[in-house]
Amino acid sequence: MRDHIGPTSDLVGVDGCKGGWYAVRQDARTGAISERICGSFAEVLSWATAPAIVAVDMPIGLSSSVYRACDAEARKRLKWPRSASVFQTPVRQALGAESFRQACDLNREATGKGISQQAFNILRKIADIDRALRASARDASRVFEVHPELAFMQLQAEQGGEERGLIEGKTTVDGHARRKALLDPVFGASVQAALDGRVSRHVQKDDVLDAFAVLWSARRIATGSAIMLPVEEPRDSAGLPMAIRY
Repeated sequence: MRDHIGPTSDLVGVDGCKGGWYAVRQDARTGAISERICGSFAEVLSWATAPAIVAVDMPIGLSSSVYRACDAEARKRLKWPRSASVFQTPVRQALGAESFRQACDLNREATGKGISQQAFNILRKIADIDRALRASARDASRVFEVHPELAFMQLQAEQGGEERGLIEGKTTVDGHARRKALLDPVFGASVQAALDGRVSRHVQKDDVLDAFAVLWSARRIATGSAIMLPVEEPRDSAGLPMAIRY
């Protein structure tokens, strides 16, 4: 656990959305929940100033030559079909790609394989968070990568269910209801209030639930109870961790 982190810090869960970044913050003193759409990850960090713990559903550390062990371990734990929600993270060399073809070529040059369209679609957000964390060692030490499907898996297990990824897809009616039912005992009416208050052209319903799931993981990170994949924390060429917590 990093030195300045503790359960008295504000907690923040962040998910990428059409409008930029959808962030949910829980005040450490009052427990009150607030939400915000930020245009950049730097804006997220300005809104949730240190020592707030920020958990985000986005790759952070980037390999330069091989695929990340944390992605492989996440897929193994989630099992099919939810394992498909963990994309192969592009290598660092692909960050500046201006087209899907160029990104595939750069990734293939480093690893022997291209990237998926889904991975390319989030490439700009990966680059955005990478710039913000490389610019500040203090911020880099308080921002953690989380995959919400792992959080939902753990919530399900802790509420008496099976320890595997949810069967229902998150964009389906049943998948939305299942995920919200797992979050409601933790956050009460705050989840529904956030869903009711969202601006649909900027934030999808699954963005809201993912952000709350990541916020739940931020609490586990703060208390030292989060699971980390892999058990060691490898670093990339920029010194950023290539690890997923939940």
